[in-house]
Amino acid sequence: MTTIAWSGVLLAMTAVPFVLSAWRGHSTAPGTMLSVGLGVLGLGALVVVVLVPSRIRTLTRAFGVDRVMGLHRWLGVLALAAVVLHAVVALWNHPALVNPLTARDTAKVGWGSLVSLLLVGGVAAGGRRPGARYEVWARLHVALAAAGLVLAALHVVWLNHLVADPVMRVCLLVLAAALLLVLSHRWVWRPLFSRQGAFVVYGVRREGPSVATLVLAPVHLRRGGLHFEPGQFVWLRLRRAVVGTEEHPFTIASSANVTGRLELTVRDQGDFSHRVAALRQGEKVWLDGPHGSFTAVEHGGRAGLVLVAGGVGITPMMSMLRTLAERGDPRRHRLVLAERGSEPLFADELAVLTRRLDLQITRTAGRRIDLAFLAEVLPPAPERDHLDYFVCGPASLATGTLAALEQLAVPASRVHCEQFGWSGPLPTSTTTSGMAAPVGPARPGRGADPVVVAPERGSGVRRSRRGGRHASL
Repeated sequence: MTTIAWSGVLLAMTAVPFVLSAWRGHSTAPGTMLSVGLGVLGLGALVVVVLVPSRIRTLTRAFGVDRVMGLHRWLGVLALAAVVLHAVVALWNHPALVNPLTARDTAKVGWGSLVSLLLVGGVAAGGRRPGARYEVWARLHVALAAAGLVLAALHVVWLNHLVADPVMRVCLLVLAAALLLVLSHRWVWRPLFSRQGAFVVYGVRREGPSVATLVLAPVHLRRGGLHFEPGQFVWLRLRRAVVGTEEHPFTIASSANVTGRLELTVRDQGDFSHRVAALRQGEKVWLDGPHGSFTAVEHGGRAGLVLVAGGVGITPMMSMLRTLAERGDPRRHRLVLAERGSEPLFADELAVLTRRLDLQITRTAGRRIDLAFLAEVLPPAPERDHLDYFVCGPASLATGTLAALEQLAVPASRVHCEQFGWSGPLPTSTTTSGMAAPVGPARPGRGADPVVVAPERGSGVRRSRRGGRHASL
């Protein structure tokens, strides 16, 4: 589905129940109509809030993960505001409901839903504090949201005045069916029964002291393996279970032309990444994906790509470059690397890629990526306005790069960003799209000149099969 189609579906799921409640309402009292309308609006928004982060692949492909999560946050605010106003108006109409201990059961579950949703908002705000553990935050967030939604459904069913109307009953049943279908697919079918997500560790390759590459092969090879666009990512878990299983996102760095094998490169910097890096040949893992819209190969025209990467942020860029080399792309591309001097990644293969592609590699050598730096690396206007820019790395690198591109008047539609962390969008006016990743390099310093590696003269594009090695995040 396209962005426009998905926008229409999500808008309809939020607005149609509200419009129908106003049309089919049996009360002409303004207070009652307002209370019911706000409640139905909050319920519809709450259903969409639950649906959009449920890894619907066509949705994340259409909008990008950052926009999907931004929509999740803003609709969450709308749902909470509508539910709070619904409660305020209901209390104004019926002051006896103020004491939940003496109120009817319908009011008690309504109070329970309101408290759960308020706690969801509090947990969402508190989870952004430095040092907050993602796993604890995520599970508490999901549990409270589920409680709020179930109690809200009981509130509507027990009140009976909406479900008694045949039109509203059909509308609410459609919402419930869509919700149950998506959630069962997300939380039951994929984790427990899907054969597509089962992979076996074919091999493990050390890329450096703290970096290892997993080579994965599908257990059930159907339709040629996992088909993905270069730059997309997968969620990885180490065992099959509905709840209690930790999972994290990792970018696919292997070529999209090689679908029967997947490679994920992991920097050993945490409990989960340590377990992943320690996997042995023959062990099984389970993947959910591919997801994301941080993809570059299909951008047409004669304009090339500018890839700006920090540390392990190079992994989606490797997928893009490998795929471009496999497909014999003739355009001129530029790769800007801010990497750890003690652990450069893919140096040998990048040298090979400069001979297979028209590729210029610039290493920052400790210099910050800012306006002056990019003015040296990029071609002058108007040529640079027709390039496509992909930025992946920690917030410090991404923020500086996006700000510099904005100062250079690069069209925002040409700029795509994938950031590290899960604390929300970057503080720039340039739109970002992509996924969250768990680790990142140190902040680049100042002072050194960039190191430029240009392709050999006359090398052109080689259409032979690619040598070198694969990798991923």
